[in-house]
Amino acid sequence: MHHHHLVAHRLAAAALLAASLLPAARAQQGLDLSAGPVDYTTWTLFGSATAQNTTPGNGFTYSLLSLTNPGTGDQAGAAFAPQALALDFNQPFSFHFNWYIPLLAEPGLRGDGMAFVLTTQPGLGVGGSGLGYDGSHPASVAWAIDTFHFDGEPVSPSLQILAGGSVAPLAATETGLGDRVRDPDFQWFGQFDYLPSGLDDNRGTLTASMSHVNLGSFSASAGVDFDALGMASAGAVFYGFTASNGLATDGHATSWGAPVPVPEPQTWLLMAAGLGMVGWLARRRAA
Repeated sequence: MHHHHLVAHRLAAAALLAASLLPAARAQQGLDLSAGPVDYTTWTLFGSATAQNTTPGNGFTYSLLSLTNPGTGDQAGAAFAPQALALDFNQPFSFHFNWYIPLLAEPGLRGDGMAFVLTTQPGLGVGGSGLGYDGSHPASVAWAIDTFHFDGEPVSPSLQILAGGSVAPLAATETGLGDRVRDPDFQWFGQFDYLPSGLDDNRGTLTASMSHVNLGSFSASAGVDFDALGMASAGAVFYGFTASNGLATDGHATSWGAPVPVPEPQTWLLMAAGLGMVGWLARRRAA
């Protein structure tokens, strides 16, 4: 009997501990798109962007978002989630996502790049070297990978932080990857983190990072004023992707996969937790 009481006590203690952790978990800001679940067919698409759900017969079903199509040049596309998020810019936030540039049969010219964007008004900017972000709404910030080099710019591929609908980077890190940034086998993990100043002034530091199981990790950081950008007063922020390839023919994409058959809605949470752990382990290996 004593043993049963002890087990019950430990289970109750564990339940109380789990309950005590829930408020902290709910207070976290941002999203992990790499853990899912994500259905890109529900997103708002602009320009050349396309989305589809497919089951290719390898035991998984995928939601695939293509911003530009591999092998086709002069494209620009964008896609944004249908619901906005309420972000407090005096609290930290973090967004995680996958991205990749498919390896072409005939690689040709590498370019131009893609961005993960936080904005008060979803839309598509100009193509080419604008990454689909240049000229978009000024109340925005972006994580960007620029894969085409112009004189006077950071040597591509470079990881950048952008703001105000401009592709003049607030910060940039040259990766030295060259054509290795294209990978047909493994997606990159992207991360966009914010650490507030602690002064309740809607200012802080944005850090863009990217990691790969074989190619390493890179990051860049910049200070940002969300009041000056007009984002703090907006009340809600949309998240999504933009990309363009200009004279190049690179595709720019992200996808999320789940084992088939597609689970019932009540099992999404458990599956997402498992895939989140897989993503975390991959990022740990890359780091």
